[in-house]
Amino acid sequence: MITNERQYRITRAQLSKLKAAAASFDMSEATKRIGSKAFAKAELDALKSEVEVLSAQIADYEALKSGSVTVLEANSLEELPSILIRARIARGFSQRKLADKIGVDEQQIQRYEAEEYSSASFRRLKEVAEALNLSIRKVAEIEMGFPGQTDTGKEDTPWERFPIKEMYRRNWFEGFTGSMAAAIANQRELVTDYVKKAMARRQPAFLKHRVRYGKNMNECALWAWECRILLLARQSPPGKAYSRDLVTEGWLRELAQASRFDDGPRRAREMVAEVGIPLIVEPHLSQTYLDGAALLSSDGNPVIGMTLRYDRLDNFWFVLFHELIHVTRHLRKGKLETIFDDLDAEADDLERESDVRAGAILLPETAWETALARYVRTEESIKSLAKDLRIHPSVIAGRIRKEANNYVILNELVGHGEVRKHFPEVRFGQ
Repeated sequence: MITNERQYRITRAQLSKLKAAAASFDMSEATKRIGSKAFAKAELDALKSEVEVLSAQIADYEALKSGSVTVLEANSLEELPSILIRARIARGFSQRKLADKIGVDEQQIQRYEAEEYSSASFRRLKEVAEALNLSIRKVAEIEMGFPGQTDTGKEDTPWERFPIKEMYRRNWFEGFTGSMAAAIANQRELVTDYVKKAMARRQPAFLKHRVRYGKNMNECALWAWECRILLLARQSPPGKAYSRDLVTEGWLRELAQASRFDDGPRRAREMVAEVGIPLIVEPHLSQTYLDGAALLSSDGNPVIGMTLRYDRLDNFWFVLFHELIHVTRHLRKGKLETIFDDLDAEADDLERESDVRAGAILLPETAWETALARYVRTEESIKSLAKDLRIHPSVIAGRIRKEANNYVILNELVGHGEVRKHFPEVRFGQ
């Protein structure tokens, strides 16, 4: 990461040299010198990859300096040092100016940033954040009970917190033909009926719900979305009873390889239905920030809900497999019946298990550990590996971006705009 003008000038000089080296690279000479055309090509690919990395660092620094970046988010405490450095640059503060603001020497700020604030106390981090006028949001993952009946049996549902306007615009109140104003006036009755239709045999207050989130969450909006998923799943049953035995390693691999087809997302929905799991796509409601969820219906059968809030192939396949791991390993009737996921948020052990397992199915570790694409990160190497593994290149590009924590690179390979079109019945942007 570039933190000051001196590093910026040095990085630009390095980039110029690397570009020149890549442009003048003599494949024949390198093959003779190394004794292998494949390794000579790998050397050239590594040069090009380093050019991409430095170019991305320079672009990031220039964007921060330009003032065009106004929101910086950290999903864990480990990311906070990077956010503090980037916020300083975005504010137009030099290291000296920040030092003056908090009453330390410039060299101290340089040391803090060089070691990513590892020696700074919490009080010092707070001082830096305040000097930069930086609002730090809380990141948490919690187990929670949903609004509903209390342990004493008393009604305790804040019906006014349900997003009645969004629900009305999406036509979620079956049979209601009144105006928006009428819906608002009859909110309690409409929402009560809506929830009872979805959860006729469930008592939400006594179930175990798990929410992975990184922003302020409207629990009632989340509940409303869950009801919608359950209602749609009831309307489109898979036609086959679910059994965990159907979700074999071979089936999971076949599902991952379905990603290589142009209509992969549609095939995925058909394949999970064949093992008894409805895959329901419904955009998230305001203040829910969802990617997906794994649910148990009233009769105990699993349902996967997805929002497609990111219209990218790499995101679709990772979210799908993440929720499948929840279904097969974590959902249990009477214990843990609903898991909601904002995959941008920090994860605990259960979520990390799903993250790791999903990644390993999509991209087997034995192949990934020695894959040339993992290190040279070129389009050619990624497409070659994808062809060998019979998966879509977006899966590999997404994995590289995640491991590098760099979401600027390989932007053209992750499948932007290639998912929602496969679900034409879903109304996005409502």
